[in-house]
Amino acid sequence: SAAPPQPPMETVVEIGRDFDAATAGTIRGQVIWQGAVPEVPGYHAPISPGAENAGQPRRFWPNPNVPRIDSASKGVAGAVVFLRGIDPRRARPWDHPPVRVELRDYQIHVCQGDHEGRSGFVRRGDAITMVSRQQLFHSLRVRGAAFFARAFADADQPCRQRLLRRGIVELTSGCGYFWMRGWLFVDDHPYYTHSDAQGRFSLPQTPPGRYELVCWLPDWHEASRELDAETALICRLTFRPPVEVVQPVQLAPGQTQTVTIQLDAKRFPD
Repeated sequence: SAAPPQPPMETVVEIGRDFDAATAGTIRGQVIWQGAVPEVPGYHAPISPGAENAGQPRRFWPNPNVPRIDSASKGVAGAVVFLRGIDPRRARPWDHPPVRVELRDYQIHVCQGDHEGRSGFVRRGDAITMVSRQQLFHSLRVRGAAFFARAFADADQPCRQRLLRRGIVELTSGCGYFWMRGWLFVDDHPYYTHSDAQGRFSLPQTPPGRYELVCWLPDWHEASRELDAETALICRLTFRPPVEVVQPVQLAPGQTQTVTIQLDAKRFPD
């Protein structure tokens, strides 16, 4: 049957048309975890919940949303920090490398320039590349601001897909590898970054103005699980909605503003 028609793409804004480097400033800071570090159990399951694999040895699969907290600094690594309220015409030109989503080692790897992790940043209207690196059948399930699926019967056969709408895209497996997760953030402006191993982040060349600084982290608590009808093994997990911490910031021309973002277990209740 014919594929459903794609929704019309919103008008693309001319990013950076009115950007003024002379008045731009920087927002930087650190994402800190307060209190005890949560203990997040993983899962023991065979590679696939299907009957043909149910008797295979069970392997350990970590919870994909477990927070990465540095024991010394209490910095939270891999948090997504971004700005809301930016006029894309006043933003710096888009400078994030293209995104490549790789399926390997039974995990989703989001590769963008030198960065490899669970999430990446895509300019609205640009294409991502998707590829499997394993000699087995994979299926990538895409939901949220984009809605499609891609099957990978063979390794190293890349395909591309444009992302046409702003928002967050969740990447999961369509083959029962329930622990696989990835995220894409699609927007018109480039003020997105990841916190480093000590929780530090920086958003340079930001135009002066009033914004919301957002720290985004997925929740590791399950919302629901689906079981295979024949084996009673987990075939799909859904998690509670991601947590966002929002702080207002006002940046003067040429200013460097330092912000501390605090997270704790109370934001992720059991």
